[in-house]
Amino acid sequence: MSRFWSRSRSHGTHQIIPEPETKRISTPAGQRLSVILENGNAAPKKNLRDSHRASVRKSGLSAALADAPRDSMDEKSGNSGYTFSVWSDGEKKLGALRNHKQIAKRGGWRKLALILAIILILIIALAVGLALGLKKPNKSSNADANTNTNTNNLSQSSNPSSSSPSSPSSASSSLPPNFPLGSYSLVTFLDTVQTNCTASAATWSCYPYTTYYTNVAKSAATFNWIISGSPNAYKISSTQNPFGISFKNADLALLDAGKDTERYRFQISQTKVVAPRSNITEDNAATSCDFDNTNLQAYLYTKMAKSWPDTDKGDPSGEPSFTTWPFAVRVEQAVGGGENVPSCHKQKDGQSQGDKIPLKAQDAGALCSCLYKNWHTPKPGQ
Repeated sequence: MSRFWSRSRSHGTHQIIPEPETKRISTPAGQRLSVILENGNAAPKKNLRDSHRASVRKSGLSAALADAPRDSMDEKSGNSGYTFSVWSDGEKKLGALRNHKQIAKRGGWRKLALILAIILILIIALAVGLALGLKKPNKSSNADANTNTNTNNLSQSSNPSSSSPSSPSSASSSLPPNFPLGSYSLVTFLDTVQTNCTASAATWSCYPYTTYYTNVAKSAATFNWIISGSPNAYKISSTQNPFGISFKNADLALLDAGKDTERYRFQISQTKVVAPRSNITEDNAATSCDFDNTNLQAYLYTKMAKSWPDTDKGDPSGEPSFTTWPFAVRVEQAVGGGENVPSCHKQKDGQSQGDKIPLKAQDAGALCSCLYKNWHTPKPGQ
């Protein structure tokens, strides 16, 4: 501290004059100068601002809040000394952000959470929808494949035979023009033979004289028939056939129209002539037997599949002369016993009738029959 000395001429004594007190400047600039004088050094303004910004960033405030001018803060403080605190000011501004009108409003946080949840649900729903959309063609393809399989199974279950290798749909796709009009070969096998109507079993025979269950290769029998006429008035006729019953323009009736068992049927009564293949007389003479009123009945199915012959498995082709009937077929010849059933005679020169051969009459309910099919009867339980 400096002292000023003054000499009093009148008194001749020395007096110490006290030093005036340091005045504080009340302006903001004066306050800063006062701080500098008291601290003995001046910190750069830039460093103080940088530290303030760093502090604010740590507290989560925006850069706009961190860049508040220094002078304005000083002027608003209203203090004579420099007592600015970065931490306390940052907390005040963070509190102001938290107390924002929209956020501080009651239920604001819940509404925000609800909006985020809705957005998340929409995103998940969209993702699931896209995934299902991509998988849908495969399902459609799988659904189409299942439909075709079920259709095939249904057609097979409606067949006369459960082991049928062909289906009605495949046969329908290859139908000849104007079906059922045309000439057809009905390739069948001899299924069963009955000889109960006659006292001599040798007098009744069925071509080819061997059943399917005795010899498959020798059981084939082919009927060559011709269908003519018009819808609701179809007619059917046989061709020359040395072993079959001949007929002409028999009426064809349609049964079960539109059903899986849809079929054409005809029935005629005719005399069947049989040349016994073994001797029925004591002198071994050639003989011929007539079975009057033999019933010929046939069913020509239009949807049921056939299962025979399967040439790939070694079945005989039947040597068809015309287009093969594409569906199931059943042909049956039958006659009941009684007087003059059969009527047998010796042959003269192989042509004219000779002496009659007496045979004991059988009951009218006793049948002689030949059954031909091109499908197998399912076993019980199938």
